[in-house]
Amino acid sequence: MLKRSLKTIAHRCKTCTLCAGEQMFVIKSESANLSVIRNHIKLIGEHCDLSEKQLFDLQVAVGEATANAVEHGSPLGPENNVNITASCDGGALTIVVKDEGKFKRRMPNPGIEMNFRGRGIPLMLALMDRVTIDEAKDGTRVILVKQINSSNNVSNNRSEG
Repeated sequence: MLKRSLKTIAHRCKTCTLCAGEQMFVIKSESANLSVIRNHIKLIGEHCDLSEKQLFDLQVAVGEATANAVEHGSPLGPENNVNITASCDGGALTIVVKDEGKFKRRMPNPGIEMNFRGRGIPLMLALMDRVTIDEAKDGTRVILVKQINSSNNVSNNRSEG
């Protein structure tokens, strides 16, 4: 196990473009772009020195938020855009996914046994340190926060078995 010191993290953050301001990524609202977003988020997480588990959690949560934006938050389909911004304050990585649609609150239907839909928000809540959904007339913003600190940045090279 290799533990990153706070001093090393602070030094890296001084030269980090995410800590200097937001990085914005805009895609057309098409499901074909979801893998592009997941790959971009992976690069950001690697830059922030997240563990493999944190990277996976981040990719899944952002993937869910982006998939929801494409499917539900784009009334004009591919004519709409989905904006993804990333920023870091040295202690937390924040990803914001904004669409151009109206958020639809839906309650799960417990009467349907094989309901495989509607698990995205609970999944985001389980994988991230904080999730906020802001509803507005011009779109919905999903704010996903993953903490970055010395206790989270531990490389685990053990193999299970």
